[in-house]
Parts: sequence; structure tokens; C-alpha cells
Amino acid sequence: MQYEQQKTSAKEKTSVAKYVLETIRANGVDHVFMVPGGVIDPFLNQFGTGENDVKAIVAASEAGAAYMADGYARASGQFGVCMGIGGPGTANMVGPLAAACTDESPVLVLAGEVPTEWSGRGGFQDASEAGLNDVRMLSSVTEMALKVPEAQMVPHLLDRALRTMLGQELKPVSLSFPKQIQTQDIDIQSHPIKALHDVSRTPRAFDLSGAEQLCEGLIEASQAGQANVTILVGSGAVRSEATQALIQFAERYQIPVATTLKAKGVFPENHPLSLGVFGYSGTRHSTLALLHQRASGASQSETEGNQLLLVLGSSMNQRDTMRWDQGLQPEAGIYQVDLDISMFGKNFPVDVPVQGDVTAVLSWLLEKEQEARLLPLREMNHQRQQWLASIISQPRFYEPEYLVSDASPMNPARVIAELQKIAPQDTVIIGDSGAHRAFAGHYWQSHGPRQYLTATALAPMGWAIPAGVGAKVARPDHPCVVITGDGCMLMNGIEIQTAARHQLPLIVLVINNSALGNVFLRAETANAKELTSLSTHDWAAFSRSLGGDGIIVEHPDALANAFELALAAKGPFVIDARCDPNILTPVNPWRQELDHPDWAET
Repeated sequence: MQYEQQKTSAKEKTSVAKYVLETIRANGVDHVFMVPGGVIDPFLNQFGTGENDVKAIVAASEAGAAYMADGYARASGQFGVCMGIGGPGTANMVGPLAAACTDESPVLVLAGEVPTEWSGRGGFQDASEAGLNDVRMLSSVTEMALKVPEAQMVPHLLDRALRTMLGQELKPVSLSFPKQIQTQDIDIQSHPIKALHDVSRTPRAFDLSGAEQLCEGLIEASQAGQANVTILVGSGAVRSEATQALIQFAERYQIPVATTLKAKGVFPENHPLSLGVFGYSGTRHSTLALLHQRASGASQSETEGNQLLLVLGSSMNQRDTMRWDQGLQPEAGIYQVDLDISMFGKNFPVDVPVQGDVTAVLSWLLEKEQEARLLPLREMNHQRQQWLASIISQPRFYEPEYLVSDASPMNPARVIAELQKIAPQDTVIIGDSGAHRAFAGHYWQSHGPRQYLTATALAPMGWAIPAGVGAKVARPDHPCVVITGDGCMLMNGIEIQTAARHQLPLIVLVINNSALGNVFLRAETANAKELTSLSTHDWAAFSRSLGGDGIIVEHPDALANAFELALAAKGPFVIDARCDPNILTPVNPWRQELDHPDWAET
């Protein structure tokens, strides 16, 4: 009997390192991105290769590991995990975590620290509170940064970290583990592993009074003859997984839909009701619909513009509102749906705030009771169809001639157009920061949610290359294409070796214009042009040196073959597309406002 009790007791204990990884796996996350180091050695022994084991992806740097975790989170809809040593390791993560924090991407940082007894005694790489103090350093770029003081606190603190990370706002969090704690056993009988992924989703709740106001507003606008309703969709709809409800609502009432750049694809851009992206790198169609009077140059008596705007899950920030354009003030008002009440009026004035989850509000509007009430809105379907037809009769894109340009060096728009012809519809695009972002956001058409990933707030250059690694790990069955530039490659191109090491078939399309594109375009003097020019590097050879493959493309006729080779590759494949740095980016509404000199901003 005593032996049996001891045996049972042993089964109830596990090491801290094992418990942490098992908890991560229980929450649906199967990979950790990391750089090994002495103070996380105990974790290394717990990674496995089995189907149910958490697997480690070793990055070239801790910055790359954090970017990979960010990309994994965005592509999967779960959260990402990165790991590294304290001190220099966590210092390398600060920039990537700042990007994740400002874009509300959930990343869990697991940091190793020196043994507690070394704290403040001049120990090597001491990042404890008495040393560099990782917790203080990370607190500004995470929602919560804590040191684990003892082994038995791990279940509680890990649970708290996950719930904080996956709360109403998705934010990075950090836990620092002194080395001796990682190997200690904890009693898990009273602290079972919690599977948070089922309960951490956005709550399907909404403010009924606000929803009623929205319903009444749609009815009143319709009865007043204000037929031209438009929907602007932001990233809140991505988190809410609102695509199907959005399509159903838009189709029932024939309402055209524009998205923000961050939400690109949440409403399929090949749908007849799609206006494409509005705001930075937005389409002509979305600009005409949401800013019809100003964009067309016609008076209100000559043409009818947007009369009611329904905003779903967008904070209405600078880029989502065409620089807070006052033309975005429809006659029947702006109705903004968001779970976070702090978004209402924060960036742009709205007429009616509706607190709620996007899917929940749309589902309520689709119920039979509301369908009967919204009959006046439906009776205006034909007028909206005519209005939309007048918009789509014009070219969707600015400078559509760019799409068929045979110039060499190439026009970036032609490069994107050729990729669109060949890439499968489920391709995931990971867009980097720079002039190429504007070309990709404008000319590429996405067909589903989480199929266009880009950092939109801080938007650090080089983000997309390691983020693409994370995205490919999260979505191995989808082609993943990083669209980046040669300036970005200089920053994080080394992470191609990570894709090669782990045999990830990631495509990296480099818009190689031998320049820091946007600042090069803004440069007004010969010296400024020189300062923003770059040496022309062979990025295909660079990829081969790291274990990948690649090809240089100098003429549009060779693009199709290059993309076919890339899609068939078994590892990372770099397409070094030689492009003209003097091609103006498709941000025409920005460019037209002469009082804003930063029209070509990143």
C-alpha cells in the first residue's frame, strides 16, 4: 500500500519545464521559437519530436524568434511562444515585442535567468532584478512581465499570463524563470493544466441597446432614401472570425465592403461586393465609395456618395481613415461596432457607438426578427447595386497600366500581378515594411482571413522574413510568400537559414530596387539620394549560401517560371526581382494632399 501511494504521488509531479511546455501544447500551440542558451538548458531536454510534443524552431537570433512567434500568432489565430536567455536574449526581443504589442498580437515570452543565488553578485549575464532587470525592461512592451519566484507558483503565474495575453486586448506577456526553478518538481494535482483556447475567444456578447440603435439607423436611412450604405471592416472582425456572417449580411442587403489593410482578406477581395482596402494603399473603388464626393471631384448634386458607414472592428486610426479625412462623414452617420469602448471617438468622431463582438452583432442582425424589421433596407438593394456598378465601372487600381508594364528594371506592380496569376487562392502573403508594402497592399487580392499578414502600427523593416517563418510553421499546408525589400533583407534576411534548417518551403519575394524605397522617393537632393541608395546584392546567392535556393529575375517574361520554381521548392526560395526605384507607390489619395509631405510614408 505504501509503495502504491508513493507511485501515485510520483505521477502527480512534473518538472517546471515539462509543465510549461505541456500547458502550451494543451492550449493548441505546437511550436516554440527560440535561441538556446545556458540558463534555459533544462527546457531543451523537454522538447520532443512526437505528434503531441511541442517542437522547437531554432532561430538565428532572439529578435528573429520573437518575430516568428508574432507571425505564428497572426497566421494561426492562437498565440505564439518565443524563448531565450535573459539579458542579451530578451534585449534582442524588445523591438519585436513592441511591434506585437502595438498590433495586438499575443506572444508569450519564456526567459531564462541566472540562479537566484547569483542575483546581484556580478554573475555572468545577470538579468535578475538586482542585475539588468529583464522584468523592468520588458514591462514597457508587454501587458505583464513577471519573475517566477518559486516552482509551486508556476501553475498560477502561467495561467495568469495566458489569461492576460488572451484578454479583451491581445498583448504579449513575459515570464522569467531562474535556472534552478526549471528543474524543480511541482505538484500538479491541485493545479491542473487548463485548456484556455476554448474560453479565451472573443466573447459572443454585445450591447443590445446599441445594436437596436444600429438597426433603427439602417431603417431610418433607408426610409429617408439614403440607400448608399457601406461597411468598413477592421482587424476586430478577424479576431471575431466574422467572415461568414459578414458575407451573409453583405449579400442579403447588397452592401459593398471595404477593409483596412490589417484586415485585408477578411472579406474576400474577389467577391462582387468587395471594394478592397480603404486607407493607406487602398483601391480606387474604396476611395470612391467612402469619399465619393471628394474623390470624384463632383458636387453632391451631381453624384451620390456614401450616406451611412458601418464600421466593424476598426479603431479608425490614421491609416484606416485616410489620415482622419473629414470627407468620411456620411449624411446618416457613422455606426462603430467594437468590443473595446475606449475605441469610440478615440481616433475619429462617430455618431453611434455599439459595444459588441462583430460576429454577435451581425448574427443578431441576420435573425428573422431583424430581417423583417430591415425590410426597408432590403428594398433599397437595387439602388445600392446601381451605385456600386457606377463605382466598379472605373478601374479598381490606380495606375492599372503598371500591371502589364514590360519595363526592365521591372515595375513592382507587374511582379505582384504575375504572382497573383500563379499563386493558389489560399496563399498567405506576409508583407514587409517599405515601398513594397504599398504595392502589395494595393495590387494583391486576398481571398480569406489571415491570408494577408503585415505589421501596421510600428511596422519595423525586416519583420516579414522571420514572421513568414512563423506563419509557415502555423500553416504548413498553405503556400506562404514573404513580400519584402532589399533594405529589409539587410536587417533580417539571415532568418532564411532558419527556414532552410527546418526545411520550410517559404517563398521570399525581394523587390530589389537598390534603395530604401520610400525615403529614396522623398529625397530631394543628390546627397539625399545617395544616402538612401543601397548596393545591389545577389539575394538568390545569399539564399543558396544559407541552404535555400533562389533566382534573379530582371525581366517580366521570366517571372512566371520563377514563381513556378518557387512553388515547387522543398525549402526556402528567394526570388530576387530587380525593380525600378523611381516608380511611385499607389497611395494616390495620400499623394494628392499637398499639405502632407509624407505621401510616400512607409
